[in-house]
Amino acid sequence: MWRGTATAASAARALRSRLLADPIHHPSTAVLPIASVRAACSVPSAASPAPIVAETAAASVAVSSGARSASDVLRHYGWCYWELSKARLSALVVATSGAGYVLGSGSIVDIAGLCYTCTGTMMVAASANTLNQVFEIKNDAKMKRTMRRPLPSGRISPVHAAMWATSVGAAGTALLACKANGLAAGLAASNLILYAFVYTPLKQIHPVNTWVGAVVGAIPPLLGWAAAASEVSLNSMILPAALYYWQLPHFMALAYLCRDDYLAGGYRMLSFADPTGKRTAWVSLRNCLYMLPLGLFAYNWGLTSEWFSFEATLLTTGLAIGALSFVLHPTQKSARRMFHGSLLYLPALMAGLILHRLPNEQNEHNIHQTSEIAGVLPGAEESARQKWEDPKPSRAQSRPPVAYASVAPFPFLPVPVYVSPQAHEF
Repeated sequence: MWRGTATAASAARALRSRLLADPIHHPSTAVLPIASVRAACSVPSAASPAPIVAETAAASVAVSSGARSASDVLRHYGWCYWELSKARLSALVVATSGAGYVLGSGSIVDIAGLCYTCTGTMMVAASANTLNQVFEIKNDAKMKRTMRRPLPSGRISPVHAAMWATSVGAAGTALLACKANGLAAGLAASNLILYAFVYTPLKQIHPVNTWVGAVVGAIPPLLGWAAAASEVSLNSMILPAALYYWQLPHFMALAYLCRDDYLAGGYRMLSFADPTGKRTAWVSLRNCLYMLPLGLFAYNWGLTSEWFSFEATLLTTGLAIGALSFVLHPTQKSARRMFHGSLLYLPALMAGLILHRLPNEQNEHNIHQTSEIAGVLPGAEESARQKWEDPKPSRAQSRPPVAYASVAPFPFLPVPVYVSPQAHEF
């Protein structure tokens, strides 16, 4: 037992001497363990902030990547909604609706009401255009002009687009109902149904779809008039009639220019059965001639001044000359010239209407009556309350009409002297 213990002790000493150098024979290596211990103690103090810095950098990268991805998603869907709404076409619809609102207003245009009407019209138009593309995915995929739209290209799903159309259409109709009136909201909802569920499927059935689409385009200015005047009268039909007749030469020229593309998409247009283009051109010229008396009607019906009748006749004559050129020479060049002329005609006509408009007297009369009923006019509410409290007029309150003859325009008349009511008691 002792031998074993001594052997174990000697083995331990030999191992220790091998691990720790002798400070006498090896002085340079004797301090290595101490130095290594010091280094080991000092390294953690310098390297300890490294994991914290790495974690902070990773967190910042994750946050920035998340913000970038959220921004990309918003940009993607925002651009898809913009294209689904056909923003430029919807802006034209809003312009016609705003013009109708101004024409239907009195001497003072309600700016807040105009903004609400334009916003609601924009939302309903965006909904109608989106539903149009939802129903025509396969047709748009066959046409070069429309194959890059969000639905044919697969950038957005049909269900997502339908939900967008439903929500924005309902919101726009509700906005018109709350901030304008029920007549304007009803016109907007009916136009949405007519465009999405009548005109859209009819495009693949019969060429009469162009005339139905012209009715759809004529309703927005009537909507604006109804929002301002709360009624539809005879003179409110001037701008809708102009838009109806204007759309036919405009779209006839477009259908002639894009005849092959419409044929590939499966749409039934008048130009398909008209290889020479004569019939298409005659339809354009006929509807241009229908617009000639509209300026005179606008003046006779009290909508504008006489200057507008002269300006509208000149504008319509210029458009009719373009249509006549299309009739005489039914070519791509003449059709394109008439199409560009129609693009200039509409804003010029609406600008002339607004510039030379006369206040809607019927609207001012309605506002006056509404104010009297509501007691908004100065003194109306107070006089009604006094009549209710004291139905018998007192002798002090009754004054002869001649009392007001002393003011302008008769300042030369003497001011009447009244006897106070207290004098009659004595």
